[in-house]
Amino acid sequence: MPRALVVGPNSMLGSRLSERLRELGWDVLGVGRRAECDVYLDLGGAELCLDYPVLKADVLFHCASAFGDDSPEGAWLNERVNVLGSHQVLALARAAGCRQVIYAGSVSSTAQAPDLGSYGASKARAEQILAWGLEREGLGFASLRLAQLYDERGECVKHQRWFGRIVSYARTGRTLRLPPGDALRNFVHVRDAVAALVLAADQELRGVTHLCHPEGHSYLSIARQACEVFGSGGDVVIAPEKVPFHHTLFPALSPEFSNLRFTSLLEGLRGIRDGGHGQRFEVFDVH
Repeated sequence: MPRALVVGPNSMLGSRLSERLRELGWDVLGVGRRAECDVYLDLGGAELCLDYPVLKADVLFHCASAFGDDSPEGAWLNERVNVLGSHQVLALARAAGCRQVIYAGSVSSTAQAPDLGSYGASKARAEQILAWGLEREGLGFASLRLAQLYDERGECVKHQRWFGRIVSYARTGRTLRLPPGDALRNFVHVRDAVAALVLAADQELRGVTHLCHPEGHSYLSIARQACEVFGSGGDVVIAPEKVPFHHTLFPALSPEFSNLRFTSLLEGLRGIRDGGHGQRFEVFDVH
């Protein structure tokens, strides 16, 4: 039975990955700060942890991140958790004798200055540290730069606030005032991201890849589809006084994932409607 270490087992991605790996017959150990985790690790710890219980694992999946903004406090959080935390992950992978580390990266790392924000920059530096350290050890490394993730359980609203607001307004039949602009967004269902991570382990992928949905949508398109799916009388109007959505770079899907079957946006929205967790997409303002 293969064994996996999942760093960030309580995150949206980490929890769904852990579920899927167990379904496939893996032994899964959760790694994090919570008491219920099998292995304690604080990515933002002040000191490098080298004292781990005796354990062995085949693959380490790194699914944990800080999501700070571009304020001084947010940038510091990203550097401390995402960048310095990658050294903690390296130490754990060495101690467990993992043959491969698979990193849940971000397409935000693909942007160029001045569009490269603190979060994307920190995720890119974490990639570099992991690749450098694992190559020195002769171990495999793969980074899957993921597009925007969503789910049917409402866990995504913490980070995908506009997506959550769109679903909330459509579900409750409210009229959403949306900023102007046709900037595309790229949403991948968390199940599809999990499938790609499992594929990366099965095929022992190496290097940096991109996992973006073959189809992008503007927020206006997403809102209109959500209103159609929920059928609650919700509507969307453009508010010209609001700041337009900025354009974001979403690279083409890497050929390694060309055979994956992606959940369409309509399928994903119907899953939210029928999944019994619609109330978790609560109404809130986005600034």
